[in-house]
Amino acid sequence: MKKRLFGKLVLASMFCMTAAMAQDYPSKPIRIIVPYSPGGGTDTVARLMAQKLTAAFGQSVLVDNKPGASANIGAEMVARAPADGYTILVTAPNFTTSEALFEKPGWKFEDFTPVIHLVKYGNVLVAGPGTQLASVQQMIAAAKAAPKSLSFGSAGTGSNSHLAMELLNQRTGTQIVHIPYKGSGPLKTDLLGGHLQLGVDGLGGLSELIRAGKVKPLAVLAPKRSPLAPEIPSLGDMGINDVDGNGWYGALVPAGTPPAIVAKLNAAFAAALQAPDVHQQLNQLGVEAVGGSSEEFRNYLLGERKKWAQVIKTANIKPD
Repeated sequence: MKKRLFGKLVLASMFCMTAAMAQDYPSKPIRIIVPYSPGGGTDTVARLMAQKLTAAFGQSVLVDNKPGASANIGAEMVARAPADGYTILVTAPNFTTSEALFEKPGWKFEDFTPVIHLVKYGNVLVAGPGTQLASVQQMIAAAKAAPKSLSFGSAGTGSNSHLAMELLNQRTGTQIVHIPYKGSGPLKTDLLGGHLQLGVDGLGGLSELIRAGKVKPLAVLAPKRSPLAPEIPSLGDMGINDVDGNGWYGALVPAGTPPAIVAKLNAAFAAALQAPDVHQQLNQLGVEAVGGSSEEFRNYLLGERKKWAQVIKTANIKPD
């Protein structure tokens, strides 16, 4: 009887401590870990969020870039951090593919609690200036008539743009050959130079070239058109509804972070996403605000992990 009473008292004490911690949170600066170099899309969105969270919390929210090992270095740092809400991971699709690509990424999905789905963006398939293909239908017909005669470039092996195109290959029975680049810059250089037939990259990275007429957009690799570029057809417009290659950025914290703190962070991020100035800046980057609950983001990530793991296995993709 005494042991049972003692156990209840311990649980009650822990609950009170957690509630008090959440009520006082944050009482010191917060660090956002971005597992990519400064200046990229994930980094830019993280800094937008940091500004808004600093104003909302009255505490400094600092962005710390920890690139390397396909975003695994930064992810591992957050996975090993105290579960107190003061270390946040803002990351991208690598998070849902690393466990399928790498034998030992240094962390696992269960090491994290999702906070919020920040944004999504469309990956766009484009044809280079020397390519005669005018549509996805023409591309598929040409690829089936002469397997491996066409090639596409992406920002790197295992990148979101690479996997999106591999998913299209698998759904349509084509064998369009992948050419990996070390980032979007070299990819666009070869596209413009006529050295590459097709390329896939995020809408934000290709929008200027598309507007200038330097590359031809064939499709957004998703069932629906992007509201940021409604003139570009989607795969769904062509009857291909089982390819969703959209990318995303999101926020996560170490597993075990008190639910009240997760909820507080979710609310702060959601409010930041709804700010008109943030909306405008996000759209200029070629990304759309999403938001939603922690549980909704968790379910989304689980679906992405399952989808990309199958694509990686089927295509036998190995990291460089």
